[in-house]
Amino acid sequence: MGRVAQKLREYEQARSLYQQALDIKIEFGDRYSQASTYFHLGQVFEALENLSEARRCYLQDLQITVEFNDKHDLDIALKNLSRFWREHPDEEFLGQVAQCLNQPVEAVRELLESPSNP
Repeated sequence: MGRVAQKLREYEQARSLYQQALDIKIEFGDRYSQASTYFHLGQVFEALENLSEARRCYLQDLQITVEFNDKHDLDIALKNLSRFWREHPDEEFLGQVAQCLNQPVEAVRELLESPSNP
């Protein structure tokens, strides 16, 4: 339902639905599927121009994806982070991404600036 509301650009409703889904996943200990919900919440917060919440959600998505060593979803997360960082450069955020990836900040900067991450 959150995706439908998001596609219809009903962002407050999408935010509420994604938050409800996240609360249920947390309650039942489904950490793995929390990642995609954080990803979508990040997109909604970004659309609402709440960049601090978008960053927080994108970092949660990344942290869980790394935790589960999900290479496919990591690729998706990195493409999204690259796009987000290019549109909203923030050195603190870059440092937080580097910390999640356990990589030096400059290596992560190069990764996010790479043309292979459109």
